[in-house]
Amino acid sequence: MANEVKIRQVPKADLSIIDTLANEKGISREQYLRQLIHSHATNYYVNEERNSLAEMLTKNEKVLEEATIALNSFVSLLREK
Repeated sequence: MANEVKIRQVPKADLSIIDTLANEKGISREQYLRQLIHSHATNYYVNEERNSLAEMLTKNEKVLEEATIALNSFVSLLREK
């Protein structure tokens, strides 16, 4: 179910840019703003997920580095015998 949003006192210069961008895409101002709002809302969750994945990747890299050091030490011990 779509809701209606009314925004007042948007500067004319901003509307002019929005209209230009909408015309370049061959869509109405309304459709352009709808897509812009959807994109912005979607990016909120995508960015949150990206940050979470980046944090997980950093932790995994540290675990792999520590595991590599431990394995190299173990291999060294085996070679000494």
